[in-house]
Amino acid sequence: MALSLSSRFGPRILAAGDGKFTNAEVFVYGRVREGVLLLTAACLLLLAYRIAACWTGRRFQAPARWVLQCWSGFICLNVFAAIAARTVLFWCLLYGGKNQTHNYTQWQIKKGLLPECPAPSQAVLLGASQTRAQIDTKILNERLGSKIWTTELHFPGCTAYDILLCLERLPNVHLDYVITYFSEANFFGDTSDNRLMYFFGLRDLPGYLESGSGKPSFDRYLVCGLFGDVFPLYRVWEPVTTRVQFWGGPNQAQEQYDALLDTDLSKRAQIAARGIKPGPETAFQKRAFVALANACRARNCRLIVCCGQVNPIFHRALDPSLRPDMLAFLREQATKASNIVLLEESQCPAQTEGDYTDLTHVTETARGRFSRYVAEVMERLHGGK
Repeated sequence: MALSLSSRFGPRILAAGDGKFTNAEVFVYGRVREGVLLLTAACLLLLAYRIAACWTGRRFQAPARWVLQCWSGFICLNVFAAIAARTVLFWCLLYGGKNQTHNYTQWQIKKGLLPECPAPSQAVLLGASQTRAQIDTKILNERLGSKIWTTELHFPGCTAYDILLCLERLPNVHLDYVITYFSEANFFGDTSDNRLMYFFGLRDLPGYLESGSGKPSFDRYLVCGLFGDVFPLYRVWEPVTTRVQFWGGPNQAQEQYDALLDTDLSKRAQIAARGIKPGPETAFQKRAFVALANACRARNCRLIVCCGQVNPIFHRALDPSLRPDMLAFLREQATKASNIVLLEESQCPAQTEGDYTDLTHVTETARGRFSRYVAEVMERLHGGK
């Protein structure tokens, strides 16, 4: 079946994949296998629910019977959600296009495709939206894809701690490079962390409790992350409801947010700069970066750190002491850890105000220029292995 489908619809499947994979047959085979798994799981869980419902119906009176049957159904739904969330097929069903898909859905699809990569070596882009805005994986893969396949796994707002959590959730594939893009906001930004509801779990709790001052507050996002481990349906609920909302039209919330942004970049820079300042969270993020470097070393992969730039308008609004502090820390870590490859700002292609579309994101021309530079660096590193 996989061969027949890939032969007939292969070009369309590859086009829809938008560079996320190169072999339509392998992709289709994986999805057919997952479809069989989900169908089998659904049938077995439905049977289990019917058995539980019959058993409670004979032994309990209402309303206890109703409560037990509801709990049985809820447990079955969570078991199915746990199984489904491990498949690319489930997340593909929630995909509605680049700008109409929940960020977590896109992240899960790309993560799930990592084991299907045919290249002998792999690299991942981890970080905030700046990482994706600066580095185009299509350019990297066009140049290096036969030797190193790069997968973009950014998530908006990611800090060093979030990147560490993301890395720990990647499958056990042959990973040679983790590419990141750090600017001041990654170390000195707001401690509010809504990424935790997607990437934090019970296994991260001991490390969180021992991590000292500056860590994210034990707020609703962290609680949501813990709930997502206990009740898998809870973790996938928002991506599912987001997909249902997008069926009815475009992302109105994002459009409204974009419409409210001040068109004067100088004013936006002044407002944004207020939330970027040193504090206890800075020390926490630096410790998280050290842990990230150690996690990369444990996976025998290099951590490529781009000393990130921002729009010069934004840079002028920031506290001038922040960047030297960040650079000094990154240089110190690069001397301590042999697996860290630090790309200094002086080595990277220069970027002017005209290269930016807002305070942190660059134009396609600037993105292409920076991506070709990163490709050259990776080519040199891989050639020296």
